[in-house]
Amino acid sequence: MRARAAALAALAAAALAAPAAGLAAGPDERAAARAAAWLTRNTAGAPAGQQADAIVALRAQGRSRAALRPRLRALGRVAPAYARTAGGAAKVAMAAVAAGGDPRRLAGEDYIARITARYGAGRYGATSWDQALSMLALRAAGRPVPAAAVRATMRARGGGGWSFEMSPRRADAVDTTALLIEALRAAGVPARNPALRSATRWMLAQRNREGGYAAFGGGRPTEAGPTSNVIRALRAMGRRPPAATRAALRRLQERDGTVRFTRADPGSRLLATLDAVIAFSGGRLPQR
Repeated sequence: MRARAAALAALAAAALAAPAAGLAAGPDERAAARAAAWLTRNTAGAPAGQQADAIVALRAQGRSRAALRPRLRALGRVAPAYARTAGGAAKVAMAAVAAGGDPRRLAGEDYIARITARYGAGRYGATSWDQALSMLALRAAGRPVPAAAVRATMRARGGGGWSFEMSPRRADAVDTTALLIEALRAAGVPARNPALRSATRWMLAQRNREGGYAAFGGGRPTEAGPTSNVIRALRAMGRRPPAATRAALRRLQERDGTVRFTRADPGSRLLATLDAVIAFSGGRLPQR
């Protein structure tokens, strides 16, 4: 009888707690849920890179690995033709891990080998995004990032952050800088590292008046991708993203859950929404 009474009490407590938990959801969580619901309905049959991003984003928003496995099977059928760059292979690898799969054996392909095949002299692929995504994918798979890759990344830093081309002679970009901060932290570089702290200060100095970010800073209107990346980078650095920055990203969300590139330009709502879900959800890369 005591066991039965305890079980009934637990059920009653859970029933009472459930509405409270729903009421406790904040604006970021509600934005994440709306965006994830839209992605769930609208990403089947998307290009392979976006399918991979959707798996990672939905995992960040709380979808179970089991719920994501049908998406991973679909990705496995189209990924080989897509994952010809280090960054492409890295996206597929991170999606496999997020859905509980093995990136070394996804539909008969080894996507970790595809990443490492494009490594030389400390660099993965051709761009900073190849570099960052590859480092994140290796950590997602439990593999170490070579010290030479960390050194090469640090050497490529410009006057403030990093350029897309991973060259100190090209213009530093906010979204690229944020992604590399996230990747270097995942690779084990401590948040107190002087270069990371300096790059973070430069990144934050690019904030516009409403708290958002654009790829090339300078007070330009808020863009979804760079603002999402900054939010994740700050979490990677152990900092709480400012409320104004999170609100600036939420202001780009439409009623149907999609996110615009900027207020004036919808751009690719799929890409912007994929970027925003992890930021709304309180997560960062990699997702497991």
